[in-house]
Amino acid sequence: MLRMKIHYFLYMGGVSTIVVYTPTLAKQLGYSPMIVGSIFTFLSILSLMVKPLCGLIVDKFPVKRIMFLTFILLCGLTAFALKFIQKLPTETIVNLSCDTITTLNICSKNEEQIPRCSKASLSTFLQNTVKPIECQLICQQNELFWDEMCISWNITDYCTTPNHKFKNNGVAVLNVNISMVDTTDQLNKKSRFQVSSVQIKSNIISWPVCPRPAYTRCEMNCSNEIIMAMVTATKLEGSLFGLYQFWSLIIVISLFWIGQAITWSLQDPICFDLLGDKVGDFGKQRCWGSISWGIFVIFGGALVDYFSDNDFEKNYTPIFYLCLLVIVCDFIIVYKIEVTETTGSKTTLTDILMLLTKINVLVYFTWIIAMGICTSMIWNYLFWYMEDITFHYQGDMQIWIKTLQGLTIGIQCIGGEVPLFFFSGWIIKRFGHWYCMSFGLFAFSIRFFLYSIITNPLWILPVEFINGITFGLFHAVLMSYSRIIAPPSAVTTFIGLSGALTEGVGISIGGVIGGFLYEKYQGSQTFRIFSYGSFSLFILLVIFIQFFKSDDKNEEKSVICKDQSLNSPTSFKSAKCL
Repeated sequence: MLRMKIHYFLYMGGVSTIVVYTPTLAKQLGYSPMIVGSIFTFLSILSLMVKPLCGLIVDKFPVKRIMFLTFILLCGLTAFALKFIQKLPTETIVNLSCDTITTLNICSKNEEQIPRCSKASLSTFLQNTVKPIECQLICQQNELFWDEMCISWNITDYCTTPNHKFKNNGVAVLNVNISMVDTTDQLNKKSRFQVSSVQIKSNIISWPVCPRPAYTRCEMNCSNEIIMAMVTATKLEGSLFGLYQFWSLIIVISLFWIGQAITWSLQDPICFDLLGDKVGDFGKQRCWGSISWGIFVIFGGALVDYFSDNDFEKNYTPIFYLCLLVIVCDFIIVYKIEVTETTGSKTTLTDILMLLTKINVLVYFTWIIAMGICTSMIWNYLFWYMEDITFHYQGDMQIWIKTLQGLTIGIQCIGGEVPLFFFSGWIIKRFGHWYCMSFGLFAFSIRFFLYSIITNPLWILPVEFINGITFGLFHAVLMSYSRIIAPPSAVTTFIGLSGALTEGVGISIGGVIGGFLYEKYQGSQTFRIFSYGSFSLFILLVIFIQFFKSDDKNEEKSVICKDQSLNSPTSFKSAKCL
């Protein structure tokens, strides 16, 4: 089992940084929360299709090994290809207004960056800013504004009549100094900063004013990264579907997602085959994946922060190289693993359909979907939420936010998942599968509620120990119960179907709902809504267990022993009929 442990360690460590940082990478590329949620919904639908299809193929044809190797390598190549994805077109438009004072109005039409314009963030920025910030403006040829400017700013030498048009068009470029006066207007979603001086060619106008109010729109370029982060907005001329940047991202990330979805579908059944009659030791193998996931995400986050030139534009290139290198090493290890091919069966689909008539299977599938919806909020929006509360309340922590996010995953995996994976066999035996299912929903309700009241991203770290229940125990129960109730002729297919319901249905629904709620109500209120929802489902599941469910262990034993009459593998007999 050493090679299988090494595979879990290398493969899950390699893909971890890509899976974890993809939402924030998409955010940096210019995509909104709703678009990111829709992308992950599409990816989840892909998983819904490919996981059962993969299981069906390997249950009918002896191609498990070749598919396993092929899609591991595909993950590494497509992860590296993300390095070449370009950002969506952007613009840096501000309004230059001249009245009793001259001001730059920014963020007025850039709602995606409003958290960056919060009063707390700007106050911290203002306290640390002494010198005026230099900006260059390329302004529209607004006739009324330039008429007033030529007269009020006494630059008639550069203007001609009629209508004060400009000689050589040079005066349209203005060099301005912003005097940092905190005039943030949260109600109207804009921030105004006073212009302390304007330079037009060799002329410098200090504290410019206009007797008659006038304004124009300008494209701005400043020396300060925070101002540029506030003002930069995605520029769309027409539909998003018409941009090659969008389609290149969709194609590459889709291929990566297909590769990792199929790899995940195959690696656990292969591990069970290698374990033979020691199926209770599955968690002890799988925990090495959680260990590496935590280690690599921490290391990857530190690499991103180290190689980034500023706090707002992160350099993700190191994790693309890291993933490719580790996946190539994993490919070499997996090539030497002995994979047991499955004997084909003509009754695979019939056996699966027969299970769908049982109430316990339908409730089990509903639980899988609910856990997938909750998991979607963690995977897609937790890092986004951490960045938002950092901007709102802890602006000085922005410089090491990726390292903090890496520590978050490290605690999730090493502090949470590893112990639960290691002891999952004992926990399931002690409480039964169904009560372990209810633990997952209850833990999510507590976890989401704590997120909703946190204002410092550091406090998210202790909350992440709960991930041991919401993912570690969840995954162990999913694999164990799926293997128990699956027909002997369709074990890989049924496990693939269970995984597909998690990602293809649960995570896709969660991506859409989470994206909509996050964009409408922001992060805190969204997590509060999910907390109430998961607690309600926990109550319903407990009611089902108490009033509609027979003894968990007796049910499993009856299903398992019946499999023996169908010539199930030895591992099934010894594990299930003790």
